[in-house]
Amino acid sequence: MTFERDLYDEAYWKGLHPHHWFKNPPRKYAERDRDVLRVVNPRPEDLVVELGSARGDVTFLLARHAREVVGVDAAPEALALAEAARAELEIGNVRWLEADVADLGPVADGSVDAVAAIDLVEHIDDLTLVAMLAECRRVLRPGGRLGIYTPDRAHYVERMKAHDFVLKQFPQHIAVRRVAAYRRFLLEAGFAVELETWSVSPFPFVRWIERALSPLPIVGPTFRYRILIRAVRG
Repeated sequence: MTFERDLYDEAYWKGLHPHHWFKNPPRKYAERDRDVLRVVNPRPEDLVVELGSARGDVTFLLARHAREVVGVDAAPEALALAEAARAELEIGNVRWLEADVADLGPVADGSVDAVAAIDLVEHIDDLTLVAMLAECRRVLRPGGRLGIYTPDRAHYVERMKAHDFVLKQFPQHIAVRRVAAYRRFLLEAGFAVELETWSVSPFPFVRWIERALSPLPIVGPTFRYRILIRAVRG
């Protein structure tokens, strides 16, 4: 997959994750951070690689719980913003790598304890995902962890976006998938799925409905806002 610079220009990075009382409430980011720590499970001795690190928000979160974090992104504009934020925050255990997630060449084989793919895989096609998982398996040590956090294609909002019904899909979200697809890709890449669960919407009122309905059989997936997966290199 070629990096689409027209979709990921400087304006995109600067406008990423704008706060709004309903569309992007503080609860949304607090619960995302909770879910990130759950799927990645960073430890104080860990070297963690975050794929698609963008402006570094998740990178800095992981850095509070790990020995060192390497943020990987293909966009130099994003890495420049991330480095400016790192310097301002005076975070010393973060560094950056300009690279495609499907080619982590500078990262040595078996040198990484955990890889984070947070709000990333919906941005890449199947061929890129397969290549990315192969690279993750290569750089992870045996027993190393891969954490994935991504929208669920089964969720009613994603279904509406897919059919341009009331809502429009983000043009950067080219491959929103169901959990079964990720399970298949991971198993084929040589990973064992250790954790597979979901979270519900952080939005007022909606969250209460989803919390009640998401555990139910048959209809439950319709109300599962985000997929949470932790896979282990076999």
